[in-house]
Amino acid sequence: MNIDEIFKIPAIPTGRNKRKMPSTPSMDFFDKFKDTEEGGEPSQKRHQPDEPAGEEEAEASFDPVEDDEEGGRFFGGGLTSEQTDILDLVDQYDAEETEALTANSVKKMILKFEKAISKNQEMRVRYAEQPEKFMESEADLDEEIKNLLCLTEAPELYPHLVKLGTVSSLLSLIGHENTDIAIDTIDLVNELIDEDVGTTEDDLERSEQVQEALKMFVESMLENELLQLLVQNLNRLDEKEEADRQGVFKTLGIFENIMSLDPKYAETIALKTDALPWLLNRIQSKSFDANIAYASEILSILLQENRDIRLKVGELDGVDVLLRALSIYRRKDASSEDESEMVENFFNSMCSLLNEIENKNRFLEAEGIELMVIMLKEKTLSRIRAVKVLNYALSGEEGRERCVRFVDVSGLKYLFPLFMGKGNKKLKKSHSSAFSESEDEEHITCIILSLLRNLRQEDVQRMRVILKFTEDDYEKVDRLIEMKDQYEKKDNQVKQELAEAQRSLSPEDYEEYEADFYIRRLNAGLFILQRVCLLIAVLSEESEGVREKAIMLLKRQDEDMLSVFKLIEEETALIADFVYLKNMAKGIHQ
Repeated sequence: MNIDEIFKIPAIPTGRNKRKMPSTPSMDFFDKFKDTEEGGEPSQKRHQPDEPAGEEEAEASFDPVEDDEEGGRFFGGGLTSEQTDILDLVDQYDAEETEALTANSVKKMILKFEKAISKNQEMRVRYAEQPEKFMESEADLDEEIKNLLCLTEAPELYPHLVKLGTVSSLLSLIGHENTDIAIDTIDLVNELIDEDVGTTEDDLERSEQVQEALKMFVESMLENELLQLLVQNLNRLDEKEEADRQGVFKTLGIFENIMSLDPKYAETIALKTDALPWLLNRIQSKSFDANIAYASEILSILLQENRDIRLKVGELDGVDVLLRALSIYRRKDASSEDESEMVENFFNSMCSLLNEIENKNRFLEAEGIELMVIMLKEKTLSRIRAVKVLNYALSGEEGRERCVRFVDVSGLKYLFPLFMGKGNKKLKKSHSSAFSESEDEEHITCIILSLLRNLRQEDVQRMRVILKFTEDDYEKVDRLIEMKDQYEKKDNQVKQELAEAQRSLSPEDYEEYEADFYIRRLNAGLFILQRVCLLIAVLSEESEGVREKAIMLLKRQDEDMLSVFKLIEEETALIADFVYLKNMAKGIHQ
């Protein structure tokens, strides 16, 4: 007899926000419930499907005259009296279930749950070699676990689970010998802390009471080593089995739900368990499935804020692992929307890692720059995100070696066509949701500035960057002036809106409107505008031909170089940046 077959559970859900409907009561339940309500004994038998009802019963089940009256077939929904009785019983059942969620009823549920655990443990010890004899206790335990799912409708009662010591009993089942019991326990924990628990369609925010109850429950589970138990359990699950695949998916769901409750828990997951090695191993799978996609998302979330986590992932060869995962998509796009989301997670994780200088060096050693340059040649999602990764990789201090490598592997050959906007129409058409022209221009201008910051005057690579702006009758200087004009118009429009608001709004409303003025300018492209002006100014210091071309083009718009410096001077950091770049052009290394 195969016990595992008894506890099979549904396949992995396709949606992330998954709420289960309660099981529909059986017909036996209706009979029992109805007879009990009437004070009689539960009915022992119903009509079998092959037993035709008598003529009198058939006539009684449908009366055309009676059904045509008010409340009948046309006014009452077309239900027979038996169907109406069944719906009434369902309503009563739901009402009683809702009323049952009180402190006392929770205590009764917990008592039954604890008894089921004790009984199962006792039977397993007594009949260790005879599974058929502890099978019934296993089924009872499985049922009691599922019964606790109703607590999701009253999360404010979670503190009772803590006070009654239920948390340790519950978590002990994650290591149960029957993996189906363990998976059902994981499912229960996942549902109890799901992001939708404590919210309604009308109010998506949890009340303060529910928030505190959830935190108390989660803290108690963490104290009882929930995370360590989950990671240990991951290593024994076989994803070739459908139920085990779902167990992995729901384990990752617990990680996400805990971090959404409070981001500080990310450090606990990453640094106090072996979750990171498992995640890095999982994303190396060459075949796509729901679990590798979810693992990539959890890794991306973990890397967002914490330096220690980013360093640990780097020490675990995370940079190399991500480069290998991304190399699959260097010349092709993902085949589905979910797979594209996974690739986005890989790129986001890489950018997070590159916030640390230690990982930038690992990126260089792992030939990450070469892989990104290969991606620049294609018209794929990887091309769009490779520009962003290169921006992170080449920026910052001690970037000279990385910038030299970028130029030496023909990075300029593929970067400057992108700077000129070549291929953008095709990218907009094929990747409209992923491609943003302004974001692309921001990353490209920042890469060029990083090259000018880090390459010294005596470096031949720096000269190659400058020469790019003199090619084809200084067409790239034309492009800089065009970008300045484009983003300056957007910036002036925001300034005009502010002036109009000052005339039309009350002083109090205008003060509130003005507070977001700088944010609106940034959204309109102020950051790019300032970097473009910085490039114009620095290149003009570096090359007389560039300066003459820039002055001539500005004069056509009734402007001069003062308009460029005016925008630079708005931000103190940009002034310092200009001085630094100017000194680099003169061979003064700081």
